[in-house]
Amino acid sequence: MRLLYCLTILWAQSPVDSIYGLLGYSLEMPQSAFRGLIPKGSFQRKVWFRSSSDSLWEGIRLAEVKYAFYKGKLHTIQLRIEGAEASAAALVLLETYFGKGKQDGYAPRYRWIGQKAVLLYDQNILTRNTEIRLESLILQQELERDVYRDLYNR
Repeated sequence: MRLLYCLTILWAQSPVDSIYGLLGYSLEMPQSAFRGLIPKGSFQRKVWFRSSSDSLWEGIRLAEVKYAFYKGKLHTIQLRIEGAEASAAALVLLETYFGKGKQDGYAPRYRWIGQKAVLLYDQNILTRNTEIRLESLILQQELERDVYRDLYNR
């Protein structure tokens, strides 16, 4: 019975994998599905863009929304939220969507880890501002394979 329970947990899809997105966008969406993006730079072979429109997420004001793409597909969604009240509301919203996150120590830092995606909530204890980042593990593995292949072929 216990083995069956363990296997069920291993095979059960994590909410972060089944939702696989935020703000109405799914990870791995083509970049062509996005409008109003402003180039923000590149980092680790990912091209970053900032949303040109002010955003609300379920009534929570977002100070900044950034998207990173790898090979034309959405790799990362990153949100910045300012203030203790908005940050607390965002954590409640994430827990509603994804369940209770795993807390790192005593800091207001939570992780949701699936097979296809990872979500991080990280609140600064001094400013109470929060960064939320959702990343595709599938695209990250592809990026890492490409980097390794390029390094090996040198």
